[in-house]
Amino acid sequence: MKTHVDVAIIGGGPAGLAAAVACYDKGIKDILILERDMHLGGILQQCIHTGFGLHRFGEELTGPEYANIFIDQVEDREIPYLLDTTVIEIRGDRKI
Repeated sequence: MKTHVDVAIIGGGPAGLAAAVACYDKGIKDILILERDMHLGGILQQCIHTGFGLHRFGEELTGPEYANIFIDQVEDREIPYLLDTTVIEIRGDRKI
């Protein structure tokens, strides 16, 4: 496992995934997403109603559809992530 990254993102929900994609697209390639659940996507995986994505993607999506767009973007860029990983401390020397 890597012991140093430029950007560690805690949480693999849509905000964390979007942050990872934004970092990558701005040239930061040394990224790691840490997600406590067994899959990426966060709470949106449970939101089966529509209402997501209209502002960002120009179409109305369910929660899982919206999350899957970000998951696909992360996987297309080969941004690494760890699932079933709980962050218990962030120290002053930036160690997680």
